Amino acid sequence: MAIEGFKCNILDIFQNDIFQDNIKDKWISLCRELRLRVDARIEQKHLYEKDCNKKKSVYTDKMSELQQEISTAKSDIDSVILQQKITDKKISNMIKSQEDVKDELEKAKARREALLLEMVDLQHEVEERKKKKISQWDAIKRACLNYKVHLDIHISLQEDKDCQFIKMSFFQNNEEAKNKYFVQLSYSDNHWTVEQIEPRIKKEHFNELSVIKDSSERSRVSDITLLLYQVRSIFLKHYMKT
Repeated sequence: MAIEGFKCNILDIFQNDIFQDNIKDKWISLCRELRLRVDARIEQKHLYEKDCNKKKSVYTDKMSELQQEISTAKSDIDSVILQQKITDKKISNMIKSQEDVKDELEKAKARREALLLEMVDLQHEVEERKKKKISQWDAIKRACLNYKVHLDIHISLQEDKDCQFIKMSFFQNNEEAKNKYFVQLSYSDNHWTVEQIEPRIKKEHFNELSVIKDSSERSRVSDITLLLYQVRSIFLKHYMKT
């Protein structure tokens, strides 16, 4: 029974002596029905609030899970980005290393070509030195023959790695003087140098050697032929036993 279907003045009903039992019962029934409806609405509201709270809790948990997944995904993305940067850096370093290796290869190639050219030049220089040396020794051999014939001198040759030695022995036809009077010279850096004069000559006699360039016995010589004549003359004049 709807409330709108029962319209009356409550005060009149209670003051009316004709208040009947059926109206009172209806009123009590209406009040009970209203009470039940209010209780039902209250219970419905409580159930709704409970359901809302449950859904809210579920949604909160879901949001927390989603937030955690978002954080994890963000961390994974950052890790991927960092790894990509590391990979890019490695690729960049590899490219630079390849370029450095290429540059080193080019430099090594240039050095190799330069060394080959230098080897060619050195080979040419060695050949020229050999030719010059052969020419010098040929001249020395010819001189030896002349010295032996005209000056009674024997010449012996010795060659080291960076130096050549010549020993010129006088008076080879004189058995008593043979191998006792000699001059030993060395040749290096395009210069002849007196190494030894035997027997040792006195200082005043040494000064007579005009081809000696300085005051020491081991001195450079400008003219070997003139030196030999001067030494031979000094030996004959001052040191030969007659």
